[in-house]
Order: sequence, then structure tokens, then C-alpha cells
Amino acid sequence: MLVELDIKNFAIIKSLKVRFQENMTVLIGETGAGKSIIIDAVSLLMGGRGQKEMVRSGEKKAVVSGLFEISNGSKRIGELCEKYGLPDSDGQLVISRELAVKGRNVVRINGQLTTINVLRELGQYLVDIHGQNDQQILMDQDRQIDLVDNYAPADFKSKLEQYQTDFAAWQESKSKLSHLRKDAQELAQKQDILQFQNDELTAAALSDDNEDEQLEEEYNELNNYQKIVDTANYLLQLYDDDEHGIETLIGDAQIAAGELATYGSKFKEITKTIDDGVYALTDARSELSNILDEMDFDEERYQYVANRLDTLNSLKKKYGPTLADVFKFYEQVQQELSQFATGGLDEEELQKQVTALEQRLTKEANELHQIREKVARSLEEKIKHELADLYMSKARFEIEITKADSFTNKGTDNIVFLIAPNPGEELMPLVKIVSGGEQSRLILALKAIFSQVEPVGTMIFDEIDTGVSGRVSAAIGQKLHSIGEHKQVIAITHSPQVAAAGDQKYLVAKQVKDGATYTQIGPLTQEETITAIAEMMAGSDVTEAAKQNAADLMRSFKQKK
Repeated sequence: MLVELDIKNFAIIKSLKVRFQENMTVLIGETGAGKSIIIDAVSLLMGGRGQKEMVRSGEKKAVVSGLFEISNGSKRIGELCEKYGLPDSDGQLVISRELAVKGRNVVRINGQLTTINVLRELGQYLVDIHGQNDQQILMDQDRQIDLVDNYAPADFKSKLEQYQTDFAAWQESKSKLSHLRKDAQELAQKQDILQFQNDELTAAALSDDNEDEQLEEEYNELNNYQKIVDTANYLLQLYDDDEHGIETLIGDAQIAAGELATYGSKFKEITKTIDDGVYALTDARSELSNILDEMDFDEERYQYVANRLDTLNSLKKKYGPTLADVFKFYEQVQQELSQFATGGLDEEELQKQVTALEQRLTKEANELHQIREKVARSLEEKIKHELADLYMSKARFEIEITKADSFTNKGTDNIVFLIAPNPGEELMPLVKIVSGGEQSRLILALKAIFSQVEPVGTMIFDEIDTGVSGRVSAAIGQKLHSIGEHKQVIAITHSPQVAAAGDQKYLVAKQVKDGATYTQIGPLTQEETITAIAEMMAGSDVTEAAKQNAADLMRSFKQKK
């Protein structure tokens, strides 16, 4: 339930803090005093749409905070807090929402920052707000099946969950089957492509992902064989020439360096370097000679290497860019082909799965239907009783259950609430009811029934008595009070009969000070309540007779309780 509401700089409210109590509380006051603004503030705490225009004129931001004690729905709220990592606070939630003129929107739950979506998800288990034009779930034809299901016995939920599990499996199997049939040609084409790629790669007999680099080097030697031989022979001639060859020249250099070393130790290092060079050149000449002796041009090998490189380069162009990538692609092709080979896309097997699931769903949906039929008939009688309490005893109310064209997530039932408010009228869906007074009473009757199973701890009614008066208003007050026996009820009203029904009465008043408008709220004493109700009955000219009528109204209500 809502324990405390703290509002700062919201609309015409400068600063307002109010504590609420259990059972039924009525908010009364003149039109425009700010009663609905208080409800708007609560709506904001439930994840309602926030706009910068809600910030009080001249202020930078508005802040709305609420303290909630968790009772009904506490298990689900606890699960959501755990899911989103929100701090636990011993059965309490402190929600705050900050709106800035510049558009910033900050949400905190138990002091931790969170999102609007999380707030909305939690809010549906905290407060149910019924506004003058807000019919919520009761008037939503697509959601009326949920109301029946919520009122069903405990074992219904497990049956529905099992059905929904099978329904999800059925949808998945049907999707696979449809995809298989629709794309059979495409799959066959894909298999052909994979098979071609596999054959091509298998024929290539790949074994080493460095083969291309090794062959490139060999091809380079074979392709330049004659140039290599000619250049090597020329180098050997330069070395071996008797008169001007490298060997003769470096021999002379070695003799000269040795003679130079005799003239001082500082020339010895030069001599050593020249000696090392002589040895290195001799080794190089010997190595080159050996290579030439071993070299031989093999035309057949040359053609093989050239062709093999063409094959590898073609594969790299298709499946590369590197030979290692070609190996990976080959593995992937083999894996995908194996799926075709193992019958992973067996149409006959999928059809068997779909048929088996449909048989199971049919049986489960029939069980759900039987339970819903019993619940619907029970609800019809209860709602008729509630309507009679609200002076609609002549109204006919039925819950129509028809069979859907196919399986849905809820079974095979379509559920529509029908009503004929007056004798001689045809039954019609709730959404087609035109009369505001009839609509208000019907919604209140439904709320009285479904509030017993709804998880929220607080129900807010914003002028649900609109369009009615007299004894009907009194009946609405009595019905709100009865809901307040197991839920916290906060009702905005202009009806003296509804006001008299409240366990607590709060006056919402507006005052103008220094050119600015302020809204205040506070509980009324017994005497103040009598005066306030007298004003609702007789206007601003409150006489002793009007006060007596108000006192009699309050007294008569107490006698009915």
C-alpha cells in the first residue's frame, strides 16, 4: 500500500507531503484544487509518461517520491527486485522520480538508479489507477481472458504453463517445417554448391598450409634457372681469373696487409679483417660451386610446380585470402555437408513432431476450456450480484467463450464480456457501452470482483461516481468501502455520498499567495468533514440544516456498515 507521498514543484504543487492509511480514503475539494494532480504524481511513480511541462512554473525540476509497504504481490515484486539488482528494504519500496525542465528524467528505487521500463514493470504490482477515461484491462477485450484465468483455481496456472510450453514447441516445429518446405529448392541448391566446393577442395589434396610459400620459392628458382647459372658462372670467373681475378687480388691485398702489420701494432687489426674477408670469399666461392654442381633444370617438375601454384592461388582467391583460410573453409564445408547427410532436416520427422504436439495441445486446450467455462459461469453470478448492489439488477451480463480458429498462447478460447444494461436491449461487448454512469458502475462491479485476485495493494479511483447521483452514488460509496476492506482504496470524489463512505477524509485546497498558486492537503476532523460534505450538498452557503443533513448522511452510512 501507499504509505507516504512527497511532491515538490509538480504542476501547481510547491511542496506537499501526505501520509495515507489502510482501507478507504477520500480526497475532496473544489474543482481545480489539485486532486487529480496528486493522482498524476502517483501515476508518474508507476512509470507514467513524464513531461517537462509538469515542472512547476519557475522551477528547474520536479521530484515525486512514494513509500510503499509490500503485501499483496510481494513475491513477484521481490523476484523483480532480485532480477534487476534492486536493494531489498524489509518489505518497503521507496520510489522517486525526478523531472527536469531540460528533459532529464531520473528514476530511483530504494536509492538505486533504474529505468522507466523497470518502474513500469514493478508498478503493475503496486497501484491500479482508474481514471475517468481510463478503462485499463477491464475494457480491453483482448485481456478479458486474463481476468477469467486470474480467477481460476490454483491448479489452472500449472495447466496453462504446461500448455504454453507445448505451444512454444509446436510453434518452433511448425516454423522449421514451413521453412524446410518453403526453402527446399534453395537448400538443394546450397547442398549442390557445398558438394562442388567439397569435391574441388578434396581434389586439391591439401596437406600443408605453407605449401604455397614453399612452391613459390621453388618456382622462382626454376623459372630463373638460366639467369641463375649464367650469373653464378660469371661470378666464378671473376674469382678465378689468373691475372685480375678476385682470388689473385685479395691474395695481393693479404700480402700487403701482412707487410703493413710489421710497421706497428695498430695495423694488425686491419690485417686480421682482410684475412677474415679472404676466408669468407673462399667459402662463398666453394658454396656457390657446390650449388651449381647440384642444380639441374627439370621441365616436368617446373610444369608441376607452375600448375600447382595456379591451383592454390585459385583456391585462395575463392576461399582465402590465405591458404590457412582455405583449410578452415574446407572444414566448414565438410561440417555443413554432414548436416545434410545425417538427415537434420527430415521433413517427415518434423511433421510427426507437429502432429504429436497438436494432439497434445488439443487435449490440454480442452481441459483449459472446461475450467474456464466453470469459472465464467461463477463470475457471471458474482458480477450480477455486484451490479444489483449498484442498482443495475435488471442488467444482463454474460461471459461469452468461443473457439479460436487456431491454437493461441492462451489455448483455443476467445473470451468477451457482454452486457445489456437495460431490459429489452441486446447483449453487446463492454466497449460499446455509451452511458458514463452505467460504465462506471460496471467497471466498479468488475473491480470489486477482480480486486480480490489482483496483486496490487492500492486501488485509486478518480471520480468513478461521474454521471450518477443519489442512491446510486451511495451504492458506489458502499462498494468502494467494501473493496477497501482488503485493498487500500484512494478515491477522488465530488459526491457527498461517496465522501461519507470513506474511513479517512482528506481535503485538497488551493490558495493564491504573492501571485503564486499552491495546493495543500490534509486530513479532516469529524466536524470539518461534516462541513465539507455539507458544502458538497448545498454549495458555499452552508447552513445548520445542511450540516445536519451531512451528519445524517455519515451516520446512515455507518449504520449500513
